[in-house]
Amino acid sequence: MIRSIKSNIYSLLAATLAITTFASCEKDKEINSNISTVKELYYPEVGKYLKLQPATTAVVNFEWSPARAEDGSLVMYEVAFDTLGGDFQRPIYTVASNGNGVQNALSLSHKVLNTVASKAGIQPSTSGSLQWTVIASKGLNEKKAEASRVIVIERPSGFTEIPSNVFITGAATEGGADLASAKPMKLNADGVFEIFTRLKDGAYQFVDRNSGTPVTYSIQGTRLAEGGENQQAGDKVYRIRLDFANAAAEMTEITGVGVFASAYNRSVGNLAYAGNGTWTGTNLPIAYYDFGSWKDDRFKFQLLTADAGGTPGAMFYGSVNQSNSTPPDANTPEAYYSVVPVDNSQWDFTYKYPAGSDGKAGDFTLELNAAGDYKYKLTVR
Repeated sequence: MIRSIKSNIYSLLAATLAITTFASCEKDKEINSNISTVKELYYPEVGKYLKLQPATTAVVNFEWSPARAEDGSLVMYEVAFDTLGGDFQRPIYTVASNGNGVQNALSLSHKVLNTVASKAGIQPSTSGSLQWTVIASKGLNEKKAEASRVIVIERPSGFTEIPSNVFITGAATEGGADLASAKPMKLNADGVFEIFTRLKDGAYQFVDRNSGTPVTYSIQGTRLAEGGENQQAGDKVYRIRLDFANAAAEMTEITGVGVFASAYNRSVGNLAYAGNGTWTGTNLPIAYYDFGSWKDDRFKFQLLTADAGGTPGAMFYGSVNQSNSTPPDANTPEAYYSVVPVDNSQWDFTYKYPAGSDGKAGDFTLELNAAGDYKYKLTVR
């Protein structure tokens, strides 16, 4: 019994000693958060003029000399922006450097820098100055660089925030006034939203989502503006393009769509608008052009247009390939049927009718909507 009590006492003393030793060691290992300041800013150079293109993937690279930690550990960095004459006590924008804040460099997109410029009060279509510097930190210890630099920003005429989605809605549209039924616009590679659609008498506007309380936009002449709505008079089909990066808008009336046969150098069959950016033609005759020693079977699509002043024109949609040497068959990949804007050349960027189509009829469908890539379908009867 006595031996058991002594054993417990020794165990308690050993635990107490271990805790005391651990605490002492922890005290000896207090974090050293001392760091040096960033002494030099390398790039962009003083007064660098930057013309922003926020709709592209362009970036601006910032670089500076590294700060040093006394204990040799990592130093974290943030790039801070302020208005001209500001002291960076309350910067208008800060962002961690590359590598989640550990690299002494930052690649900042034009899109983000356009937002920073907006926060600094630089208006679209104007230029203005921003200050930038670097804040190094370790733990709670922060040190601002010994210098700051001024850069000059030229902002485009477009919107600071470009929506990720755009829809058209309103009584004049194919989806009607029900927001949930708003028709989506297709985002093209150049950052422009586009839709082929029918408008009838009534109001319409553009929105950034089809639920809740969306941001709205309208067309004012050739400009895209936030808020407002437009009025449509008459039943017409349009290609509508909205360029948010440049605050520009374009409406082109589509007065007709046809199958353009290269050898005939004209449309040989007309398609009717069926809604949702789709045109169809049923039982259209397919006739190769007989050159005597061979027959030509090439075609693409011609869209007849009218601009805002009523001046007629035409644009062509065809193959992604300048030349297709063989007719499509059951093994032809889906990419063959993709449709893209092409030039008005008579022979280039054309498709071929399926083998054995000459003298028969075909059902054509041309789909130019946001459901996926633009494409066509042809069923030979």
